[in-house]
Amino acid sequence: MFKLFRGLLRSDLKEFFLLFFLMLCFFNFLQVAPFLHRVSFIARVSILSISITLFCLMVFLIYRSVKHGGVVKKIAHKFFALPIPRGAKICILVVFIGNCIAIALARPLYPFYDVGMFRIGTTLSNKEKIMYVPKYWYYKNGQVKILDLRKEGVFFMAEHFGWGYTHEFTFAVTYHNKDQKENFEFIAAKMKERGVDTLWVGVHTVNYATGEVQFNPDPCQAIQINDTKTLYYGPIYIPDYQRVKCYEQ
Repeated sequence: MFKLFRGLLRSDLKEFFLLFFLMLCFFNFLQVAPFLHRVSFIARVSILSISITLFCLMVFLIYRSVKHGGVVKKIAHKFFALPIPRGAKICILVVFIGNCIAIALARPLYPFYDVGMFRIGTTLSNKEKIMYVPKYWYYKNGQVKILDLRKEGVFFMAEHFGWGYTHEFTFAVTYHNKDQKENFEFIAAKMKERGVDTLWVGVHTVNYATGEVQFNPDPCQAIQINDTKTLYYGPIYIPDYQRVKCYEQ
């Protein structure tokens, strides 16, 4: 058994991962191909030469694998030997080939979809030099403390949550659901269990022109920016008591 595993490690797995790597390189070339006219002539020639060489190597390895009983032929043989109906095998092949074509074209072809990491990049545009990120904060010992929800899903970086709160949870509460009242109420309830009575919304500001990063806890500025600026994943939910306090000032 050990000799068999060692033999597979030396041949089939090595061949499989090499082909997989070459396929990734080919898909990445298809992703950047529409933008070759934007680079210099030397860069264009270099990218084309390397990509064509890798593609030819991939085709040669696939041909050799099929001809000499390599990993590609073994995978195909195992697939067609599966004890499932012939129609099911045809459906699997259609889905596999269709998805490969969609990935190669870097765009969805319903019902087949591309893969984000191989998608053709969007046209660059001049973004604003200052980025605003509304975040919840609280007082602790008379000081302003920012509740950075994204790092709460990493156990060794979490200050409040830790075990039981995954990356998926922190991503959802930070982005997808941040404008929902229920999202805020859940976070506020969990923070009360940890001794934080009141959460406020402030604004984390990054100036890419100067490199300056600062946090402003002013409740009125947070409301103004949250309601008027174009924000990443949209506005955050601001509790009613913060709006009341701002309007009373």
